[in-house]
Amino acid sequence: MIQGLFWSWAPWIYNNVSRGIVKIQKVARVVYNEFTVKKEWVFFKNVPVPVNSELFGGIEDTNVKWRCSVFPSRFTEPGFTLEKAKHLSYLGFVIKIDEKEIDLSNWINDVLYSGSEEPTVGEIFALWCCENGVSYFHCLDSIQVEYITELGDVVRKRA
Repeated sequence: MIQGLFWSWAPWIYNNVSRGIVKIQKVARVVYNEFTVKKEWVFFKNVPVPVNSELFGGIEDTNVKWRCSVFPSRFTEPGFTLEKAKHLSYLGFVIKIDEKEIDLSNWINDVLYSGSEEPTVGEIFALWCCENGVSYFHCLDSIQVEYITELGDVVRKRA
């Protein structure tokens, strides 16, 4: 009786325990990668959409315009030697997509860049999309950007 009970329940227990161990291993691997793998987005010259360096390793700097890290957001021009990063010179930054407005004024205060020129408004918006997991890349042609410069001028233009 006990032997029959053992033979009927042992495979079920073994299968569930082994499935649980596999799930724990997968979760541990994801958590480990989240903490150890550097989150970096790469902007190429003349390409508006960035590429995740995690998926495409070993990208050479010859055609790279910006290497961007998230949390904190930072644009870095490859080969630029200035160590101190500069803040973007925008006091306000609002994205208008059809009837929707996205205010990035608080977020843009934390964005830094190290390069010979500031990133474009399209690149700034693309990095925000990557950082927040929101995709507006399909409508980049219809996006209006309204920002306030450090001199107080309000500028409206397309991304």
